[in-house]
Amino acid sequence: MLKIGAGIAFLTLVGCSSPSAPTVAQKLATSPDVTGTVFTIVFENENANAILNPDLPFFYKLSQENGVATQYTSTTHPSLPNYIQLVSGSNNGINNDNDPNFNLKVFGNDNLADQLDAAGVKWRAYMDAMGEPCKKDSSGTYSAHHNPFLYFSSMVDNPARCRDRLVDFQQNFATDLASGQYRYMWITPDMCNDMHNCSLQAGDAWLQRVVTQIQASPAYQNGGAIFILFDEGYLRVFGASATLATVVMSPNLVSPGFSTATPFDHRSYVATIEDIFKMPRVPATEGVTSMNEFFKPRM
Repeated sequence: MLKIGAGIAFLTLVGCSSPSAPTVAQKLATSPDVTGTVFTIVFENENANAILNPDLPFFYKLSQENGVATQYTSTTHPSLPNYIQLVSGSNNGINNDNDPNFNLKVFGNDNLADQLDAAGVKWRAYMDAMGEPCKKDSSGTYSAHHNPFLYFSSMVDNPARCRDRLVDFQQNFATDLASGQYRYMWITPDMCNDMHNCSLQAGDAWLQRVVTQIQASPAYQNGGAIFILFDEGYLRVFGASATLATVVMSPNLVSPGFSTATPFDHRSYVATIEDIFKMPRVPATEGVTSMNEFFKPRM
């Protein structure tokens, strides 16, 4: 459903060029000091002005005390292409919301799952309400097309790997967080908690429970980071972009209440993860400006 509201004020025309590639000196100078666990939480279909306001007290509190990207935009629709971009920098030809068994399969290794494994970074993705691991069909409040890792052949064609990496949030997250063994933890809320089917207040309350839990962990306290993202906005017009609520948290944030108007998109997020873990850029993120300015430089 097309929603039209105050979010229209946040629309900007999509430019024809991407941010300039940083020089080697710039990259070295802004290498992010993130030595703990990187957490990523992705919500659904809201523009920034609907989220970062006092009506959602926890989101608003986080936006005042942590880092905010005021010009982080999405440009595609529906949800799934955005999720594919968030783990590979490209939609890889997927332009629909079909579950994995009724969609294209992406071949090759240009995705965060394969990059992290190649770099020896232990990681897992946690899907709210999924139940069984590596579940390829949507049911209940679990949406398989909000689980982007399922669309890559290197994952789904290796069932043992898939069942180990893509697991149920309720069954595994608290134990894994306490263990401190994972350096990258992706979290997809279910269709209620991500604000798709339920109120914005429901998502705000869910986020407070989860982020409070993360903040209390050594995995976060010892140089970790939390990226709170949205897949797309609620006003989706061809040729225009929606500004998304984007909050970055870290004990090594460059300063409390940091805000930047640097233009970012989902490719920027992927580039940042690549830089944090010192992984080579995939073709889709070469020349893309990362979000490293949020963090103190690594010495």
